[in-house]
Amino acid sequence: MADSQNQTASLKPEQILEIVTRRRWIIIVPLCISLTLGLFYALTASKTYEASTTILIQPQKVPSGYVQSLISTDLMQRINTISKLILSRTNLEKIIKEFGLYEDRQDMYLEDKIDGMRKKIQVRQNSRQGSGTAAFSISFTYKDNPALVKDIVNKLAALFMDENLKARESQAMGTSEFLESELEKIKIKLETREQVLAEYRSKNQGALPDELEANLRTLDRLQMQHTDSLNALRDTQNAVALLKSQISRIKETVQNTKTTIQQDGTIVEAPVLSIAQQQYELEKRRLDDLLLKYTKKHPEVIKLAKSVKQLKAKIEEEKEENRKNYLADNTLGTDRTGFVPPGNNVLFQHEYNLKQLENDILNIKKNIREIKKATKVYQKRVEDTPEREQELLSIQRDYNNIRASYNSLLARRLEAELSVNMEKKQKGEQFRIIDYASLPEKPILPDVRIIFMFSIAIGFGIGGGIIFLLEFLNPAIENTEQIENELGLSILASIPPLSQPGDNMKKWIGHVSFSVASMYACTVFSFFAVLNFKGIDKTLSMIKTYINI
Repeated sequence: MADSQNQTASLKPEQILEIVTRRRWIIIVPLCISLTLGLFYALTASKTYEASTTILIQPQKVPSGYVQSLISTDLMQRINTISKLILSRTNLEKIIKEFGLYEDRQDMYLEDKIDGMRKKIQVRQNSRQGSGTAAFSISFTYKDNPALVKDIVNKLAALFMDENLKARESQAMGTSEFLESELEKIKIKLETREQVLAEYRSKNQGALPDELEANLRTLDRLQMQHTDSLNALRDTQNAVALLKSQISRIKETVQNTKTTIQQDGTIVEAPVLSIAQQQYELEKRRLDDLLLKYTKKHPEVIKLAKSVKQLKAKIEEEKEENRKNYLADNTLGTDRTGFVPPGNNVLFQHEYNLKQLENDILNIKKNIREIKKATKVYQKRVEDTPEREQELLSIQRDYNNIRASYNSLLARRLEAELSVNMEKKQKGEQFRIIDYASLPEKPILPDVRIIFMFSIAIGFGIGGGIIFLLEFLNPAIENTEQIENELGLSILASIPPLSQPGDNMKKWIGHVSFSVASMYACTVFSFFAVLNFKGIDKTLSMIKTYINI
């Protein structure tokens, strides 16, 4: 064995060429047989055809700045979802019955048919283009019927487009319906909070935080009114006291004092004060009190001084009027001595004014009580304002949060309605078939190129193996060099083969046979090449056409 390996390693190119030439039949015969068998298999094996179509995903036609799509799922995820719908048992069973697949396999179960068809369908996503668009392809393989393969692929593409439109519209409508239901729930909550807020405002009317300033102003006004009422009460009480004193003096004067008129008409007055005089004395006293606190330029001092001046002028007018009236009718109310009794009308007027002042005191006291009651109400409102403010803030905060949620959902629902309309009008993202499936002319199986390469490899492998066995495992000596190398003997002379009758004929027949075999092998080789480039069906069609001609 070691000698054989050494011999193999020491082979020269001319020796290899000599072996190939001598063993040429061992090479050409297995090659012709393997090529023949390969060609026979390529021509007789069942053919498997494949058809495919490419679908482009077109972006929505309406700019996303105007209408936002509700479909936010990933493209590959949507394609996988639609693929599962298309490759479901129901759809595949319909396709099998519609196109009559596996009719020659009556012994095959329906589940096996569906699984077999599902494995023959391939959905592949193509690489994205530079413009940002994307596409995917659908392919299907089946035996012996290229037209059927084409129709099924186009059917699958149509199903993909229909399912995409249905899925997009269903998802958009589902989102819109969900937003609508949530909007109704939020609306009910919002109306409830609005009612609670309205009831709270109605219940605490006048004590709300935004009415604090008005309450404070009202409280200041009530305090001023209370002060004025107290002053008026004091003044009225002083006037009552003064008037009671005057009434008492009038009554005494009626008993002890008379008014006389001198001969020149001058009236000697009794110490009886008229109403104007009473008011004069009262306001004069108030003016003196104010001058103790304020200057003469104070508005109240100026006003009261003016009133005192007017009352003084009125008193003078009354005196002059009384004198004239008395002189005009000197017999009215006089006795023989010439005395005139004090006027009973003045006493009556004073008593009447006293009753009026006492009624005024009652009214002022009642007014003071009402002012105190109102002051307590407004003080309570002012004191409760911080608490009301916290309660109102809590209610208002909940109301604002719910209202913000409602407005947000309302805006989203409007967007959803636009998106639904866009999907219904097919203005959103769509699938568009770029290349419809065409009739496949060249089967993908059997692969002529693989069969051809495999046949050549088998032919040369068998021939080379036989030559190796014959040459390197056979101890026979084929040439003189082997004698010198292997036996170590020197060759003195060699006798050439002796020719016999018929050797030339045998040699010529051998050459012709080898040429025929070589031509056959080249013909099969060429036929394989034609099959590989033209396809089996087209090649056979060309042969039939040529034969008929």
